[in-house]
Parts: sequence; structure tokens; C-alpha cells
Amino acid sequence: MPVDWVARSRRRAVESMARRFLERGGEPSGFRSSDPPSKTRFSGIGGRRPPSSAPCRPEGRWSVRKPGRSPVGSAPMCPLPSSTPGASLHRPRGERPAGLARLRRLVGRTVTRTFEALRGVPPGGMLHRRLLAGLELTGPELHLARGHADLDGLRIAFVSDVHAGFFQTAADLGALARRIAREAPDLLLLGGDLVGTHGGELELFDVFLSLLTPPLGAFAIPGNHDCFYSAPRMDLWERFLEERGVTVLCNRGVRIERGGATLWLAGVDDLEEGLPDLDAALTGRREDEPILLASHHPDLFVEAARRGIDAQLSGHTHGGQIRLLGRAPVTHSAHGFDAGPFERNGSHLYVGRGVGVSFLPLRIGAPPEVPIATLRVGPASSVRP
Repeated sequence: MPVDWVARSRRRAVESMARRFLERGGEPSGFRSSDPPSKTRFSGIGGRRPPSSAPCRPEGRWSVRKPGRSPVGSAPMCPLPSSTPGASLHRPRGERPAGLARLRRLVGRTVTRTFEALRGVPPGGMLHRRLLAGLELTGPELHLARGHADLDGLRIAFVSDVHAGFFQTAADLGALARRIAREAPDLLLLGGDLVGTHGGELELFDVFLSLLTPPLGAFAIPGNHDCFYSAPRMDLWERFLEERGVTVLCNRGVRIERGGATLWLAGVDDLEEGLPDLDAALTGRREDEPILLASHHPDLFVEAARRGIDAQLSGHTHGGQIRLLGRAPVTHSAHGFDAGPFERNGSHLYVGRGVGVSFLPLRIGAPPEVPIATLRVGPASSVRP
């Protein structure tokens, strides 16, 4: 998650670029529509290799979103036509202003490496132990308004916001995997922000992934840290996971079968740093199949509920990471989806607090969490609107 002042600076830069874009009649500066921008992808995992021949998002596309904090039920936050009046642009991975990218990486890495150096001394070691000891395995229920009874009781381990490398070592992840394995989930879902400050940190997941082999498989979606710190070679992030038996759901979906029932598990790209496409994620689904959407950023729930998607799992917010008097000064959600269950128009969202930390190795009032979510077929109660 970006620091607030960095996010504001980036937003101003993007909105300024959007105005110039619209003044030119919708033609991005520096290339023609028939000549889309090239994107060289990251070399942080396993050295430099040629980019994948089939990236998870089409080259040269631009996503569009209404500026500011739009109210619930506003325009969808998935890609819209670039001619939408008054829209601000969210650029594809690897296409951010170079100066701002360098500044953000410098600040993030400087702060995290400073705190990492303290882990071996008493204050830092105490923070490290507190983070590990405070992690909770929770048991929320996700309700599907439709679906076969065989889906009832299906259990999903949702692991998000690990930020590996920043107060999360390979040994820590191995211990976490053993705790999750004792719960015997049916399916593992990695909810994004696996890395902290560079793509190579994904290698810390080797032991974790080898210890978890749920019967219905393992799946992953990218988060903003994965997109930002793994860019511009995001294909290597995807390849690392695929080679270890994890199916990457980047704007695509798969059919999960259990008994005589099926569930459509859809995953989308990150809302901030990527290019989410719900239409692509739902391609291939049958009309009678219930949908479980995995989106790192919870704000996509506004559009998911509008489309009648049954349930959504998200992370990104860390539950605020620091909560004072029960409130989070920073939620990183324009709609207040900070942590826990939410309901809108019969659709259900659960936002996990995540495993790791960002920027500061500290959590107050928002302990780390791995939800072992249980699917329930039928209506729900006691969730926030």
C-alpha cells in the first residue's frame, strides 16, 4: 500500500496527464493508437528472460475511473471506454512516470531496509515476535445466494498481504503454512501483495507452497505491491507461481467442482496498479453457477454487487494496520471496506486484515489474519451494509 502523500502526488500526476490526454482527443502522448506502448517486464526473479508470449492483460489498454470518492452504486471501476467524459486514467503496469516511480521505490526501500536492520536487535526482535504471535486464523462465513448444496461447507484459506521479506522470513512462512495445513482447507487462495519491496522476495514462498497442497488446488491474484515492485517483468511473478502448482487468476476464471456442484472462481488484476477486467474473468461461466470473486482491492465490490456476483474475498487494507479507538485513520478504501464482512444488494464481501505489514513493522488494534472462509449456500445475517 502506498503512503498517503505518495498516493496524493501520484493521483495529481495522473489527473494532470488525463487532462492532457483528453485535450489531445484521447491520444496518449508519445505513441499512436496503432502503435501501442511496449512493456518490458521485470527481471527480479531468476534473471532476465524474454517476456511471456501471452501476458494476462492486453498491451496498450487504458483503464478509466471517475475521479474522487464516488458514492456507492456509481460507475463501474473496471475498464471503461477511454472516451468517458471527465475520467481519470489508471495506466497499465510499467507505464508510470519514471521520476515518481523512482521516488516511491526509494522511499519504500529505505524505510523498510532501515526497519529490517533493526530486526536483529532487541526492539526490532520484539516487534517481529509480536507480529508472529498475534496472527489469527479466523473462520468467517461467505454466503452464496445460489448454488448446489454440495458447495455448503467448502473451506478456503485466504492468504493476502504477506509482504514477504519485510519482517516475514521463509521460516515464518513455513510456520504459517503448517498452521494453515492443520485446518485442512479445501482450497488455497493467495490474495495479492505477496512481495514487499522487490519481486525476488517471492522466492521466500518456496517452503510455504510445498507444505500446502489442498485438494481443490491453489490459486493467486496480484496485488498493488506485486504489480509495482515486479514491474515491468510481471510475467516472471506469474511463472514462479505457476511452476509451483499455483494457478494465477489475472482477469480469468476457473470452474471448481465439488461433489455434484460447481463454483466459478474469478480473479482480477489489481485495481490500483493493474487493469482489472471483470468481463474477462467471467468468460466461460454458466448462467446457473455461483461466483466467488477474488480481488486484492476491496473497492471493486461496488461493481461486483451491481453485477450480482455472489461473494468476494479481498485484502489490501491491512484492516487499517493501526486502529485508534476502533477506527483506522487510513483505510485505503474509498467506500469504507476496511475489514470483515460487508453486504450490498445480496452480494457479500469479506476483507481480510492480511498477514504482514507495510511501511511500519507495527500493528495496533488490527492483528494479522488468515481467514479460513467457509461457503454457505443461502441468505446471511449480521453483516454490515
